Amino acid sequence: MIDFELKIRSRDIGTLLSTLKKNNPGTDLSAIQKAYLFANAAHEGQLRLSGEPYIVHPLEVAIILAGLKLDTITIAAALLHDTVEDTGTSMDMIEKAFGDEIAQLVDGVTKISAIKSMTKATAQAATLRKMLIATIKDIRVIIIKLADKLHNMRTIMFQPPENQVRVARETMEIYAPLARRLGMSKISSELEDLSFHVLDPEDYNEIKSAIAQRDTELEAYLENVRKLLDKQLRELGISAEITGRAKHYYSIYKKTKEQKKTIDEIYDIRAIRIITHDITDCYGILGVVHTLWSPIASRFKDYIAVPKSNMYQSLHTTVIGPEGHRLEVQIRTEKMHATAEMGIAAHWLYKEDHGATRRDYKNLTFLKDITEWQSDLKDTREFMKTLKMDLYENEIFVFTPKGKIIKLPINATPLDFAYAIHTEIGNTTVGAKVNSQMVPLKTRLKSGDIVEVMTSKKGHPSEAWLKFVTSPSARYKIRTWLRKQIESATRADSDERQNSDKTAAVSIPKDEQIKLKGLSKQRKIGITIEGASDVLIRLSQCCQPIPGDDVVGFITRGRGITVHRRNCPSLKRLNNEKERFINIMWEASSDTFYPVKVAVEAIDRPNLLKDIADEISLAKTNIIKVEAHLENSDIAMFKFILEVRGNDHLKEIIARLKKIKSITRVYKLNEKVVLK
Repeated sequence: MIDFELKIRSRDIGTLLSTLKKNNPGTDLSAIQKAYLFANAAHEGQLRLSGEPYIVHPLEVAIILAGLKLDTITIAAALLHDTVEDTGTSMDMIEKAFGDEIAQLVDGVTKISAIKSMTKATAQAATLRKMLIATIKDIRVIIIKLADKLHNMRTIMFQPPENQVRVARETMEIYAPLARRLGMSKISSELEDLSFHVLDPEDYNEIKSAIAQRDTELEAYLENVRKLLDKQLRELGISAEITGRAKHYYSIYKKTKEQKKTIDEIYDIRAIRIITHDITDCYGILGVVHTLWSPIASRFKDYIAVPKSNMYQSLHTTVIGPEGHRLEVQIRTEKMHATAEMGIAAHWLYKEDHGATRRDYKNLTFLKDITEWQSDLKDTREFMKTLKMDLYENEIFVFTPKGKIIKLPINATPLDFAYAIHTEIGNTTVGAKVNSQMVPLKTRLKSGDIVEVMTSKKGHPSEAWLKFVTSPSARYKIRTWLRKQIESATRADSDERQNSDKTAAVSIPKDEQIKLKGLSKQRKIGITIEGASDVLIRLSQCCQPIPGDDVVGFITRGRGITVHRRNCPSLKRLNNEKERFINIMWEASSDTFYPVKVAVEAIDRPNLLKDIADEISLAKTNIIKVEAHLENSDIAMFKFILEVRGNDHLKEIIARLKKIKSITRVYKLNEKVVLK
């Protein structure tokens, strides 16, 4: 819990050095003293809004990091972190005095200088982006920044009220979730409570008062629980530390809102934490707890076997404890507890295993996501939107058919799963099974699902996918594929225009149109051009004209004549080149077939596809291609490419299909209306 009464402590370099001696005896104290003296001289004469010498702030940031057992480089960089931003010190001076590694950390947390064209919000977002990019290279950048933010929030009462609200909101939206995604729950919880106190003082004080009134009762209850457990564990020879687990004010507030309950009804305020030596004892203690009190099956989670993406590990169970009260129990090892409290900071011990630590944080899902999409999101607002989505992810755990665990954000779909496996698998996904049942790609997954995706070389992303995928990583990969297709098409169009400009004029005089030459397609397509007998003719794919449609020809540059239906939307953009349109008419022919896309919607049932195929066969046509999928578990969607002789033939096919049991709609795809 947090005491918001101001307590200005006159702490100096001695406090920092003693903390380092206690927590990290291997620290190079001479390097720390050198950084302190440099920073103290640089900030000479500067005061904080509290009236304290400015050096107090970097000193307090360094003390916070010393409490987290950070290394010499990090502590020195923390002491120097504001020198470039707030004094006349240059980055070159830092590098010359302290080396490249410290200079890079200082640069990572230094704000981007204000640019006239930037608003304050844009500048802050740009600074955050710069810091996160630096974090990808060295996780200590964000650790220093979080400690910096924590001390600023501890002294926020000296800021003007409007600044307090702005900083508290930014902290609640960005920095507290950021700390939690990095596993640093101790810092995250304090940042949340400090921000909560500023943003909603009335609710904060109400919860604080309610908790204070229950403290005596809760302490007596938990002491009884501790005695019962301790007795059982001693008899089994299991050594463990049993403590009451304090709930933070904002955590309690969130639960009252999410569960729509009063504070008295939030059962996990009664909570204990058991810390032991090894994993085997964790499961042994779990057995003891479940023997003493009845467990609530739905409230058991094994984060030891399946750690969270921020490396958190613990056993969670809720039981009906003494007096019928629900009691939440967390069981973990000492190492797990350090990781739960300090997250990635608990792993950053250069002197022990530099490489292993880098592997730990490189595998953090959050940092891997940023590595993927940060360079591609040029727009600052889009970057912030994606970042916030990534920060607020809750997790589910699903399985591949071979039993591999895949962690996904809550409400993830089979497409999110596919992209989590591999980008190419996501890009070529055409269907999915969940627990051996075919499902639509937009199905929401839940923990424990077994997911299998089906791929095809012809499959590719659709813009519609962006409407239902959940993970920022999947959205980034889909957008990347779509953008590349647009860029490729643009280049091809540009190349085509350049080539055609060298060989053909933009417009063709009317009296010369009939002289266009090309490969004879007239007999195959069945079209007559007024006054012409030997012309390259193509049917447009945008409207797929067939005999019986009212059509018009458009003279292209170097590619002959393209045939469109007269009501084709594509022709609207060509209206300013009317001289290139030409009248055409269909030839009477009964042996020429044309490809047409037809959609069929139906209520799913056995043998449905067979019945459709039989009717199409009776209509004396051929199926070139068919795609099928389920929507909402019972709606079957089919897309056919059929060969038809013309409109009359197509109408016959549609009439036949409509008579089939359970079919609800049949329509030509490019028309997007039901054909009568």
